[in-house]
Amino acid sequence: MDFDVQHAYRLAQLERRVEAIMQHLGLQDVGPNTTASPAVVELARTGDKIGAIKLYREENGCDLATAKNVIDQLY
Repeated sequence: MDFDVQHAYRLAQLERRVEAIMQHLGLQDVGPNTTASPAVVELARTGDKIGAIKLYREENGCDLATAKNVIDQLY
């Protein structure tokens, strides 16, 4: 097996295991795929969804529906 293929396979295995652990613990991963800043993530995490939506809109210049969808996916 090619070196890169081995790493990709191993990484996929680890990601599945981490996902299973997180589901068991009831945790969600905001991960690097979010466009939300750490400040927005913190507001959403602490339950201030309106504040998170407002800040996300200010930072990204997007409409309300887009910001709401992003925040809803966080928590």
